[in-house]
Amino acid sequence: MKIKVLQIGAGSMGMRRIRDLTARGDVEVALLEMSADRRDRASNQFGIPCFDSMESALAWGAVAMSISTPPQSHAQFVEIALDRGLHFFCEAELFPYPHREVENATAAKSTVAAPSCTLLFVPLYKELSRIVREELGALHAYTFSLSIDIASWHPDEGTEYYARNRSTNGTREMVAFELIGLADLFSEPQDVTGIVRTGGELGPNYEDSWSLQMRLNNGGIGQLVVLGASPQVARKGIAVGTSGTIEFDLLTGDIHRSLPLLGIQDTRNYGQLSHLLESVYKEEIDAFIETIKGSRQWPYDFRKSNVICGALAAAEKSAITGKVEKVDPDFLPAELPDQYEDNHKRRNEHG
Repeated sequence: MKIKVLQIGAGSMGMRRIRDLTARGDVEVALLEMSADRRDRASNQFGIPCFDSMESALAWGAVAMSISTPPQSHAQFVEIALDRGLHFFCEAELFPYPHREVENATAAKSTVAAPSCTLLFVPLYKELSRIVREELGALHAYTFSLSIDIASWHPDEGTEYYARNRSTNGTREMVAFELIGLADLFSEPQDVTGIVRTGGELGPNYEDSWSLQMRLNNGGIGQLVVLGASPQVARKGIAVGTSGTIEFDLLTGDIHRSLPLLGIQDTRNYGQLSHLLESVYKEEIDAFIETIKGSRQWPYDFRKSNVICGALAAAEKSAITGKVEKVDPDFLPAELPDQYEDNHKRRNEHG
């Protein structure tokens, strides 16, 4: 019997999810999409049923959802999935659903909740995980820098594209996105100091630079810098442990190991990200289906998602208070990066 998956949204990521789900012989796909143009495109390209209302989409009888909508709209669909006992996959989060509610609901109904963790499926990250676990030794510190040009993303779209809005701007989103991989590799952040500023020319009141200095749960130090108004794209990191150092470039796929205590000095390549990304997306959504079938375990949960987004919130609050801020999975990002008050616990609004 095929697994019926309702795809929510048919933007660039939604179309990828439809492509990869329909390529499987054990899945049947339908689409919920408000845009008539996008429904027509998906119907013509993939021959799937398309709906313009949640009521009609749910009547189709899905047992799972794939949510590919802007971050601020995820909660309403997550709540429907939890209420109806549907498995669900959700694209990268900024305002994740409270993890305890997800854990309780999915445990009660034996369903899968799968927040996106694309980086964990990248070959370079898989090898880095092995090196950190088996060779690097105790972590002293890591630093990672991402430099991107947000203005070049989806140039044919205007302010309707969520990454052009201040609340969900692409630089802010990429802080959380990169932290998913870094926390999995090196340890989750415990507390954070942050700098958030406008350094480029994306417009007034539009933050484009985040810098996080983190104390990690394992006692190490983490640094992350994300720049969204840079003409030069770069995604590079270095980690220092008791056995030596590793340097890695996510774009080129290079890992350089300098581990003198182990007699290792080499550079290896695990594939350019631009050549691998579509296969990574396929592996990610395939893993969701295989988790539903019980043949594998999803590697990332809503507690971890709340911790990651809590680190973003702590950094943004620190940028205002000038203090070291503790990472609290119940203290999630405000609607805007400068909307924080002391001792205020922010949660997503549901529905």
